[in-house]
Amino acid sequence: MARKGYIVDEELRCIRFITPAASHHIKCIISFDTLAQSFAATLPLQAESVFTRNRATIEQVAQKLVSGGRPGDGDGWMWIRAADCGV
Repeated sequence: MARKGYIVDEELRCIRFITPAASHHIKCIISFDTLAQSFAATLPLQAESVFTRNRATIEQVAQKLVSGGRPGDGDGWMWIRAADCGV
């Protein structure tokens, strides 16, 4: 279900979103588990609210990963992991 520029994917237990970068947009995914580990979300109930409260920080992480050369997966999505968030 699409909500405010992101999609909560219950089946894959993640949130998909697009963040702007200098020359293009970055397709990103952050799992419910990463939100729990990095931002103290109680799964799965708080994953979405924790994502929205921390979206600016998560987008900054994504932009650093792209500028550092992190490639996307086979479909062009870049996964953000707990280690990327400083955990």
